[in-house]
Parts: sequence; structure tokens; C-alpha cells
Amino acid sequence: MPSQQRSFRFVVSRVTYAGGMPRVSAAYRERQTDRILQAAEECFARNGFQATSMDEVIATAGMSSSTVYRYFPEGKRSLVREVLTRRMGPLVERIKQLAESEEPPDFGRVFIEALVLLNYERGDIEQHAVEAASTSRPASVRRDEVRQDADDVGLSAWAPLAYHAWGELTRDPEMRVMVQENYQDIRSGLIRLCRNGQRAGTISCRLSPEQLASLIQSVSFGLIVEQLITGRADVESAAATLGHLLAPDEPGSEGS
Repeated sequence: MPSQQRSFRFVVSRVTYAGGMPRVSAAYRERQTDRILQAAEECFARNGFQATSMDEVIATAGMSSSTVYRYFPEGKRSLVREVLTRRMGPLVERIKQLAESEEPPDFGRVFIEALVLLNYERGDIEQHAVEAASTSRPASVRRDEVRQDADDVGLSAWAPLAYHAWGELTRDPEMRVMVQENYQDIRSGLIRLCRNGQRAGTISCRLSPEQLASLIQSVSFGLIVEQLITGRADVESAAATLGHLLAPDEPGSEGS
């Protein structure tokens, strides 16, 4: 009697067996990818991109080398690219979203929110972005939440990565192009934000949108340096100062 091939399907949390062949689920792949990237980020922040070896990333992740290279066949180069992308990506997208919004921005809140997105642990980034974008809560409540975020943000996660990334810009053309693209995306979004705010009368017109965008980015870079030197960046004070500088002129204030 000829044997009949039976197809079967057995689903567990880790893999799906279909026709006898193991197939890893999308959720499992995502968890594994995050685990590898978190290990790589820890190593890069501690030792820098150049000094970190793939063996160190593999050991920190607690995985076999074959597993790590299965997810990242290009090795360290692809890890560097993905680590920086997942740190800067949410910020770039949030700035674009705000620039396209018709609601005039509260720059003190937006500035803190941007740094919170850079510094949050990966598991909290998406949740915070959703909450920050919500307009269902009163503005006063959102300001209180952002103020609490400022107490938690010291740029401790982002500053070491930024420092090591800056050091690579003169050595790695690919990284330089990637960082330049992110920089220009953020700058373009800030220019649009400032222009929209000036049109709405919520931002000072003493400086051009381009000048204001440069000011905001310069303050951001200064906070990273402050974090590296002192161990604590005063995000809330910087946000308050920017808010004051960007505040629209009161009628009759000129020449008084």
C-alpha cells in the first residue's frame, strides 16, 4: 500500500511547523532582532563602533554566531546602520508628522518630546509616540506628562551613541551619508514647523525659519555634549529657554 504523505500544522509560540518543516514566526523573528540590536547598541555605546567586535555582540546577545549572522548577514556594518536607524527613525518621523499638522506646535513640549524619543528604551518608543500624537487629552495634561518625561531624560542612552557616531563620520562614508540624510530630514521638518508657527502667530518672526531650525539643532547638540561632560543634560531648562526665545512678540514690544 503506497504511503500517503500527510501534511500537518502545529503552532507554538516560537515556530510553526507546516508539512514537517520548521518555520519561525514573525513575532519570534522580531524579538530575536530586537535582542541582537539591543546587545549591539550596548556594545557600541560602551566601546565605540570601531572597537566593538562581532564576537562581543554575539556574547552580549547570548546567541550563537550562526543565529546572529542569519539575522544580520553583513555583520557589524548592518548592525551599526540598524542601531542608528532605530534610534533616530522615530524622531525623524515625529518631526515630519508635526510639520504636516495644522495644529500650532508648543515648542517647549515638542523639544522635550523629541529628546525623549531619542533616549527612550526601544520597548517604550512606539507607545510614547502614540501618546505624544494623541490630541484627545487636554493640553495641560500633555504638558504635565512631558514635564515628567523631562525629569527622566538625561540623554544617557543617546549621547554615547551620538559621540561615537560623530567620530565615525570622517572614516565611514556610508555612515556619513546616513547621518546627513537624517540631519537634513530633521532640519527640513523644523523649518516647516517654524514657518507654520510664524504664519499662525505662535512663533517669533525676529528670525527666519532657517535660523530658528539651526538654533534648535545647535541647542540639541549642546545638550549631548553636556550629557557627556557632566552626566546630566538639563533638558527642561533648555526647552524653557527655547520656548522663551521662540515666543511671539507682544504687541507694542518693539522699540519700547
